[in-house]
Amino acid sequence: MIVLKIAVLLMASLAAGDAVARRDAAPAPPAVRAEPAKPVPPKKPPPKRRAVHQIVDSMPAYGPRLNAPPPMPPPVPLSPQPAPSAIVPSTVAPPPAAISRCDAGGCTDVNGTRYNGAAGNTVIGPQGRTCANHGGTIQCF
Repeated sequence: MIVLKIAVLLMASLAAGDAVARRDAAPAPPAVRAEPAKPVPPKKPPPKRRAVHQIVDSMPAYGPRLNAPPPMPPPVPLSPQPAPSAIVPSTVAPPPAAISRCDAGGCTDVNGTRYNGAAGNTVIGPQGRTCANHGGTIQCF
């Protein structure tokens, strides 16, 4: 019984919605009188193009080229160069620098050299070396 009532209500609401939709539909457009078509002006021809010599470079070849001349032998030096010494000079670390002030970005020594802050008590010197901040001095390695 309840199912029947629900079915009747559903059909009635669908019918009412269809009637409202038909009533709200846009009216048909009025018939348009046919007027003679306006003449369309002729299109301009595209601008004339001129011939230009095209240069296409190729990708660089890897390895020997087929049409390349054979490689030249290395030039002979005019005077013999001295042999490199077997002893390599060692890099000496600079002496410790006295700190004048520090801030959140790093420290500055008494000469005005800036040491940028890193993790912990480590700072980076102006030459990119790792330096350690030991209280009032900075030692670079």
